[in-house]
Amino acid sequence: MGILNVTPDSFHDGGKYTSVEAALRRCEEMLSEGADLVDVGGESTRPAAEPVPEAEERSRVVPVIEAIAKRFDQPISIDTMKSGVARAALESGASIINDVSAMTFDPLMLDVPQGFGAAVVLNHMRGAPRTMQQNPGYENVVREVRDFLSERVRLLASLGVSKDRIAVDPGIGFGKRLEDNYTLIEHLEEFDVLGCPVLLGHSHKSFIGKTPGLENSDRLHPSVAISVYALLKGASILRVHDVKATFEALRMVESIRKSGFQAPGA
Repeated sequence: MGILNVTPDSFHDGGKYTSVEAALRRCEEMLSEGADLVDVGGESTRPAAEPVPEAEERSRVVPVIEAIAKRFDQPISIDTMKSGVARAALESGASIINDVSAMTFDPLMLDVPQGFGAAVVLNHMRGAPRTMQQNPGYENVVREVRDFLSERVRLLASLGVSKDRIAVDPGIGFGKRLEDNYTLIEHLEEFDVLGCPVLLGHSHKSFIGKTPGLENSDRLHPSVAISVYALLKGASILRVHDVKATFEALRMVESIRKSGFQAPGA
C-alpha cells in the first residue's frame, strides 16, 4: 500500500503532493515501483496534529481520487475518520476506507461501507491524534489491542461487513510507547486469530528515530527492515512511503522462500 498524502503538514512528505498533477505523478511512480494499491489521505494523523474541517479535507482528496480512478485500475483507499469524506471518496472511485479510529470517531462511519460494498481497515488508536502520545500505557499491549480490534470486527460483521472485507492494523505509533511498538511487531502473528488480513503502518514513524543508534537515521532502511520482519510475521499489507525499496526487499525474501532449495545432504 503506497502512501499518498495530499496534505501540507504530514510528518514525512507534507506539501509535496497537494496538487492533482503532483499527486498523479507520485501515484504513477508508486504503482510502477510495485504498489498494489494507493492510500490517499487529506488530514495528517501524526502526533499532535490539528484536525481539519470536513469540507477542506474533502476538497483535498476528491479531485485526486477522481483523477487516479480515471487513469489507473488499482484499488484506492481513503484515509479518513469522517463519514462525509469517506462517502465522497467512495463516490469518486475509492473502494477502501482506512479509518485510524476504527470507526469510533464518527459513529455515522459504520453506515458507509455496506452502501458501497467497500472494504475497511480498522486501526487501533489510544486517544486522538492531538493527544494520543500523552502518557499512553498498557498492561498487556498485544492483548488489549487485539481485544479492541476483535470487538470492532464483530461489530462490523453484525452490520454485514464480512471478514474478507476487513483488515486490522495494530496502530504503530498511535498512542503507543516505544516498547509497545516493538512488542506489537514482534507478536504480529497473534492477530491472525481475528481472521482478517493484518496491515502494518510503520513507515518512517518516530519510534524508529527513538531506537538507540538510529536517532539520526533517515528511517528508510529501518522502515524496510520492519517491512521484511512483518512479512515474516504474517502481515498481508504493508503501508509504506518507500515503495521501490520495500518491493525489492520483499521480492527477494519471497523468492528465497519459494525456491524450495535443499542443501546437499539436507
